[in-house]
Amino acid sequence: METWGVVFLGIIALSSAIQGVFLVAILVFWRKLAQRVDDLHARIDKDITPALENFTRVSRAAAEIADIGALQARRLDLLLTDTVDKIERTTAMVQHLVSRPVKPLGNALAFFKGVQRGAEVLFGRDSGNGSERRRPLPRRHHRGDDDEHLFI
Repeated sequence: METWGVVFLGIIALSSAIQGVFLVAILVFWRKLAQRVDDLHARIDKDITPALENFTRVSRAAAEIADIGALQARRLDLLLTDTVDKIERTTAMVQHLVSRPVKPLGNALAFFKGVQRGAEVLFGRDSGNGSERRRPLPRRHHRGDDDEHLFI
């Protein structure tokens, strides 16, 4: 039975040696992997960090341009509002200044046109086409005439 103990002891020693070799291989692999990750990290820092800084600068500039554009839009809106108000006030003032002196002339003209039309009707003349001709007087209805037009 001692031989079996030595055999098992040899198997245990051999498996411990194989396990040690595997652990050393894993350690070497992880060291190489860590080195590659460090190299990749350094390359990313070297290549991408300036691009990110440029992007940050560009985004700040774009935000500043947007702020300036919004400010200019507000100024333009105020300018247009002020201009429209001034135009409306000027228009109202011109209408007031023009229509006040012309209003009595318009009333006098309307009065004279009314007098002229009354004279035309009184004398039976029609000046609509420029020639003077007599129109027949309208027919007067007497009490006994046709009243159908009054029926609803």
